[in-house]
Amino acid sequence: MDILLSVIILFGMFLNLILSVREGKDERWKQIVYRPLSYAFTLLFMGYTSGTLLSKHYNFDLDTFKLYYEYLFAGVLVIYIVLLVIEKRRLS
Repeated sequence: MDILLSVIILFGMFLNLILSVREGKDERWKQIVYRPLSYAFTLLFMGYTSGTLLSKHYNFDLDTFKLYYEYLFAGVLVIYIVLLVIEKRRLS
């Protein structure tokens, strides 16, 4: 499962790089990126905070923490890429 999550993260970052290079750095690209990026960072901070709060009540081992944060990063990245594609289609 760790390999699948790593592949999802790698694929998401690669897709983000491709979209970034294709669109350039004009004003339209800034509008496309801003909303999905703000949602992704909000979800990332919420996930990190809830993981910290959960760790106060439950005793997790290191493998559980690693798995939680791998799912968190992969999930946020997938949501970011989906929102990025939707926003690109909306503004195109």
